[in-house]
Amino acid sequence: MRITKDLLISTANDAVKRRTFGGAGDIVCAYITGSLTFEDPLIGGTTDIDLIFVHSLDAHQRREIVQIADEFHLDIAHYPQSAFNQPRRLRIDPWLGGFLSHYPIVIEDNNHWFDYVRSGVFAHFFQPANVILRVKPFIDSARRLWMETSMQSQEDHHQAIQSYIQIIKDAANAISCLSSVPLTDRRLFLDFPGRAEAVSMPGLFGGMADLILPPDPIEPDWDIWTQNWDVAFSSFSQKENAPLSFSPCRRAYYKNAVLGLSEENSQAALWLLLRTWSIMAASLPQNSVSQRGFDDLLYILVLDKDNFKSRMDALDQFLDVIEEAIDNWQAAAGV
Repeated sequence: MRITKDLLISTANDAVKRRTFGGAGDIVCAYITGSLTFEDPLIGGTTDIDLIFVHSLDAHQRREIVQIADEFHLDIAHYPQSAFNQPRRLRIDPWLGGFLSHYPIVIEDNNHWFDYVRSGVFAHFFQPANVILRVKPFIDSARRLWMETSMQSQEDHHQAIQSYIQIIKDAANAISCLSSVPLTDRRLFLDFPGRAEAVSMPGLFGGMADLILPPDPIEPDWDIWTQNWDVAFSSFSQKENAPLSFSPCRRAYYKNAVLGLSEENSQAALWLLLRTWSIMAASLPQNSVSQRGFDDLLYILVLDKDNFKSRMDALDQFLDVIEEAIDNWQAAAGV
């Protein structure tokens, strides 16, 4: 199937029409956000269609994943209309408020509700005081998690690695929000160089990449790595409490992206592999078959238990640089 942006938008339109046919339901507004608001939503030939449904009443579910084809699916978030009642709060919300201001594609809008809400949010969205309020939760979370992870015994190394990867993501998004919206897992290593350039700190990307790369060059074995990842995904997605982000229909969304990126941007491929695998490994039984491949990868990347303290020290230094960059931006903006 040839996947185009027009096809994806048409699919979203059809989904909204089915939900609102004949005035049924309580949907006040529906709009596209996320990957389709970027120039090229496809990574490894796959993508998702991020839809926001705004309900006049309380939403009965917060999120649903609906498979359309192997290459793409709907990722629908449901919000009550009351969640948009306070523009000031949305201006400092990096996710809901951020993507509300980032070129959304409106499909359904009763009585121009969306235009009214967005104008109230967008009017002061880029004021420095609001920018910093969107940035602070990310860097504060990164530093807090670093301290917690440093003080804990590292008996459960998989949990520590999940925290380590999360800290990197939070730190990167603190910088990203100085100039734009936060970055999702698939786009983090692709778009972060541009976000670092936007604050005149291009060297930040190299420092971030060093946190997941081994000191000496290696020859990646993507076939083995993704095969082992596949075993872990099969086990994890079948867990009763597995998050919707790891629904079975999202296997290709991650795996094909890793394989596609491995040919053109190996750092971005490695990041996505580590990010998704670390979440799975932290919840799967220790010493299981599905965990061995992850331990092998950590050893190759020098992220194993024996080297973890030195990695945390390097991460500490990276956070220092990020915090200083934010302080300098804040001082220059007069906030």
